[in-house]
Amino acid sequence: MAWTCGTCWRGFSTARAREQHMYALDHSIPQHECDRCSSYFGTRSAVVNHMNTKNHWHYECSICNETWPTIEQRTDHEISDHYYCADCERLFNSYNNIKMHLNSRVHRGKNLACPFCKQNYTTATGLAHHLERGACPKAPFLDQDEVYRLVRRKDPSGLFSKNLIGWEGSEKYKATALAWNGRAYECFICHRQFSQLHSLDQHVSSPTHQQNLYHCPKRNTCGREFTTLAALMSHLESESCGYTKFENVQRATRSIMSGDRLITFN
Repeated sequence: MAWTCGTCWRGFSTARAREQHMYALDHSIPQHECDRCSSYFGTRSAVVNHMNTKNHWHYECSICNETWPTIEQRTDHEISDHYYCADCERLFNSYNNIKMHLNSRVHRGKNLACPFCKQNYTTATGLAHHLERGACPKAPFLDQDEVYRLVRRKDPSGLFSKNLIGWEGSEKYKATALAWNGRAYECFICHRQFSQLHSLDQHVSSPTHQQNLYHCPKRNTCGREFTTLAALMSHLESESCGYTKFENVQRATRSIMSGDRLITFN
């Protein structure tokens, strides 16, 4: 197998000998040379066809012997086909598990800041939950309804927020001792029973029985609806319906929280 200089076309018995020659004379390899062997061709399409046929691309999978033209394609293959994280040298037992790992703070860090208290979050879901449950010490006025009003101003076309004509706020429920049915405290809506009154109160105060305020943007094929922004963001960040990528959800969340830009997931 001869290794050919692409400038003077001299042949060498080893790749190392050719490398020394090219370094000394400032010569280069043939323009359309294979990534893995000494074969070279007259056109790019010819060398691509050769590397596809011979599996001779530069980047080799860490698990199998499949090769790829770019490191990004190899990484996508390792994740999708082998559930393998190369950075951590770790295998997972499902695609969902490795996606959760890759979207965790191990890889993402905490790069979403609350615009009020500046606390950092790894996910848009976490930030939305922080604001909707009134947990921000710098914005105690915010709750699920105020966040919805903010989102509607940024999403007038209803890409993912529902246009609820006549909506004036979510229903508020309070559990009382009258909910006792002789055996337990019973939710009058779903009839679920609780042993303690405060447990029932937490249930009726949660979004469980609230009106859906959001919908998946992929309405024709997904169509799921959500009572909270956090639930919608969790759905989108999971990439379960294939509408968008995790990174796009984070960008959209930043546009909700700052400036006058309308929201997109592109």
